[in-house]
Amino acid sequence: MVIPGHGKAVSPESIFQRLVFMDSGLAVARRPGMTRETLAGAKTKRNAAGSNRAQLSLAWPVDLGLTVASHGWVHLEPWVWEPETGTLSHAERIGERLGTIAVRQRGPTALLVSWTGFPARAQAEILHRAGRWVSADWSPDAAVAALMPSFPEEAALVARGGGRLLRCSTFYEDFIKTLLTVNTSWSGTCRMVTALVAEPGGGAFPLPEMLIEYAEERLRQIAKLGFRAPTAVAATRRMLDDGVLDAAGHGDTERLDHDYLLSLKGIGPYAAAHCRMLLHDFSRIPVDSVVVAHLRERHATTPEAFIAARAECGIYLGLGYRLMRLKEKFQVAQIELPPPSQRPESAY
Repeated sequence: MVIPGHGKAVSPESIFQRLVFMDSGLAVARRPGMTRETLAGAKTKRNAAGSNRAQLSLAWPVDLGLTVASHGWVHLEPWVWEPETGTLSHAERIGERLGTIAVRQRGPTALLVSWTGFPARAQAEILHRAGRWVSADWSPDAAVAALMPSFPEEAALVARGGGRLLRCSTFYEDFIKTLLTVNTSWSGTCRMVTALVAEPGGGAFPLPEMLIEYAEERLRQIAKLGFRAPTAVAATRRMLDDGVLDAAGHGDTERLDHDYLLSLKGIGPYAAAHCRMLLHDFSRIPVDSVVVAHLRERHATTPEAFIAARAECGIYLGLGYRLMRLKEKFQVAQIELPPPSQRPESAY
């Protein structure tokens, strides 16, 4: 294996040990079991530029670079990744305010969170959203134990902070973006997401009611969602009516199970499996045409044969696949995203 720009071979083991962490000022620790109310009362620092910042302390190692590289979400607006500083940011709407949340790696178990456009009293919600990006509340222990006997490299990568899929601030944003990957090119997905962020989002991803009010016709004609427009509107309305989605787009994880997602008109096995993976259900591989082509061209196999060969992964089958792709696509822990012309053909 050769590190781009270095011209010399190194082992995968040494590669994943080269973790780069950014240092900065600190403010508040996030511990397991702390509630949003507790976080809201924690001390916050304010820098000279007027932005607030706080530390998000993690119960397990999290590698921000590898999380960013986990799949194609970071290429979709309103995400911004700055490899020079290791900063990941995302435009947000909280209540009536529009602002930006950003995170940087502080250490293996700490992230520095900063924000502009929101008051200090919004800290609990801000840290909740930043924590969701990196699955801060997900324990990797069971996954490491399940993968270690047959797939020790993958297990070691998870233990070091890899294996976390970048998630949006809300389930709703993940859901709609997943829908926009169905039966289209990756460039088409990027274009549709950009259109939604611009209008009706107004610079951030639209809230559920904003998308409903924008209506199917404008989703078709202006955002160019095509056949996905009625699915987006109907699924949004039903999830709100069923109470599995709140006005801010946060979802009820327990009720958003695989069967429920499949019951939404226009949502098939791929989209349901992908949404479930982003809710930490790794029991399925979201199989689309890109996955089929990858397995055929790189591993000379089919999804069915691959699934059978990886039976030892158990309920972490989908995670095992993502870890394999992560190792294949990136060779260094400090991720530099390719230019637009070289970006992936899909989220996978």
